[in-house]
Amino acid sequence: MNEVRILVVDDEPVTRMITESVLAAQGFIVEAAESAEMALQMLADGFEPQVILLDVIMPGMSGYEACRRLRANPRFEHLPIVMLTALDDQKSIDEAYFSGATDFITKPLNMPLLPHRIRYLLRSAMTFQQLLESRETLINTQKIARLGDWELDGAGNLIKCAEQYRALLGIGRLPRPAAALLARVHQEDCAGLEAARSGLLQGFPYQLDYRVTATDGSVAHLHEVGYPKPGAAGGYGYTQDITQRVVAEEQVRRLAWYDPHSGLLNRSRIGELTAREMSGPEGRPLPLGLLFIQLSGLRKASLLMGQATADAALLVFCERLRQFAESAQVTTADGSLQSLRRARLGRYDEADFLLALPGELPRAAWLQLAERLLAEISAPLEVDGEALLLAPSIGIARSPDDATEVQELIRCAMRSANLAAGEGAARIVFYDPAHDAEEASLHLLERQLRVAVDAGDQLQLYFQPKVDATSGQPVGAEVLMRWCHPERGMVSPGEFIPLAERTGLIRPMTDWLLARTVEQIAAWLAAGLRPGKISINVSAHSFYGGGLVRHIDEVLARNGVAGEQLFIEITESILMHDREAAVQVLSALRERHIGISVDDFGTGYSSLGYLQRFPVDEIKIDRSFVIDVDSKAGNQALVSAIVGLGRALGLSVVAEGVETDAQAARLRQLGCDVLQGFLYARPMPVEQFEGYVVAAVGRRASP
Repeated sequence: MNEVRILVVDDEPVTRMITESVLAAQGFIVEAAESAEMALQMLADGFEPQVILLDVIMPGMSGYEACRRLRANPRFEHLPIVMLTALDDQKSIDEAYFSGATDFITKPLNMPLLPHRIRYLLRSAMTFQQLLESRETLINTQKIARLGDWELDGAGNLIKCAEQYRALLGIGRLPRPAAALLARVHQEDCAGLEAARSGLLQGFPYQLDYRVTATDGSVAHLHEVGYPKPGAAGGYGYTQDITQRVVAEEQVRRLAWYDPHSGLLNRSRIGELTAREMSGPEGRPLPLGLLFIQLSGLRKASLLMGQATADAALLVFCERLRQFAESAQVTTADGSLQSLRRARLGRYDEADFLLALPGELPRAAWLQLAERLLAEISAPLEVDGEALLLAPSIGIARSPDDATEVQELIRCAMRSANLAAGEGAARIVFYDPAHDAEEASLHLLERQLRVAVDAGDQLQLYFQPKVDATSGQPVGAEVLMRWCHPERGMVSPGEFIPLAERTGLIRPMTDWLLARTVEQIAAWLAAGLRPGKISINVSAHSFYGGGLVRHIDEVLARNGVAGEQLFIEITESILMHDREAAVQVLSALRERHIGISVDDFGTGYSSLGYLQRFPVDEIKIDRSFVIDVDSKAGNQALVSAIVGLGRALGLSVVAEGVETDAQAARLRQLGCDVLQGFLYARPMPVEQFEGYVVAAVGRRASP
């Protein structure tokens, strides 16, 4: 079918443009006309298309009239003409075929299937032309095309047929009565075929698809066209086995509508179907509930155990989801039970899924449904002998209360699911408009934080001294970042640090902190001030993101500061995220004589074994163990164990969060080397810290 020319006749510019684009992409040569009159003139001027796609309703001459005129011309007597229209009533279909249409397609057009329909139409047309040219060629061609012609008498009895038709219908000796022709027809299609052939005997042509069942139980799909005999009783036509086409169309449909991994509806298809369920008469939205299911554990399974294991877990989860939708019931407002038969399931994203259920239900019923679903999908999944927890969270949004448009409804449910996941696994959150206000506030804060990071003039260095547990003299400090907002003033680190970590801004902020801290150390040293080693917290983004050591080298070299002046603080969880990579980074820092401090020690993997693997100089006891160290024996035992562990490895032990003299006394008694907390000093800006260090030096010099 090389160089296939198609004439598209449609008065709608958008339809013409889309149809031209889709067909041209498939290798067809496409010409277009905006009216029947223009199309007839193009044909009169010599244009020779292989197929005409002809709109029915157009200004001026209708598609029906244009088709009749073309059929009256011997040149176009057998040219495939496909009628395109949004009208799908029987009268319109009948008129199309009476006018001489080859096929009839309703709008809106299914664009992925259109090229396939045209190719099969061209194949049928080619076959029919060969039928006219030679009977012998016809027989061979029918075998190739799996197509057979036939003829009925005035009573509907089969009096003539090709061998191919005999094979398709399992027909023996002719003639055959009308009833015998329905023997193999699928039960659901018998009535339609019988009515079509009855109409044929009354002078009405028909075209329809139906199924037949072979003796081995297999089902074939047939396409049949029947024409009344001109001037005589009876009819004739042809029947083609289109099973391969139907299978191909089903494959295209699955690719277009279904997620290939889960088998559930894909994002676009479930959105389309949900939009239909929400659309009521005169545009009024109908009630519908949407459950947005987020699986935090699926992404972790992919990272930790590989994509194959995650894919296997996905299949098990989807089967659970299907079984739940098939068996679960929900209590309606009147107290009756309603099945989820009308519910639709879809995969929205890698680890996000949708359950859409049309209908009005009270809030308690939606909560009950979500709780049952959560209980069903929260249970561990067994995959290759491993028990996986998918950590599901569910967000619920309802139409029309929360949104009247499908994408907005999905956004509301997704927003609620994100909040549920942020609060911990196995949570359910209903959409609340306040969520949007919070999100907008965070979004504004994020934009302002980006401006602050880019400009740098709103960020400030604050220092909290670290003191010798015995003498109380400062031995160094931890540098902290503070944000002085031009309108709000000082923004709490508890507000902007998590935001920076979530948005990735923490990395440029850490780079800024490192550069400004080293510049400040250089200024102090040049002025003869010795503040001790300065500790800088480094996030996972910076530690594993690549370039940390190189950036430190650059700022140290640029300012002429030795690595001995710095401590890099990282948490236990950062160390354990990727042990091999962590050892490489820590070893590079150790080569530069930069100290390594493990922050929040005791809250995670604290053990002699893991500390021995890493080149560490200092451990900082988490403040949660310091709070009641003077009164709780359990905290005292933990601190004593950590101090003993540090001494065994030759590490300095720092206790942070010290606020009372009693805590300090007990920590000194337990053997802590360095103390840090409000008891000694709160975090302070550069000028105040300089004064603190000068005063401490003065006290040390006094007799």
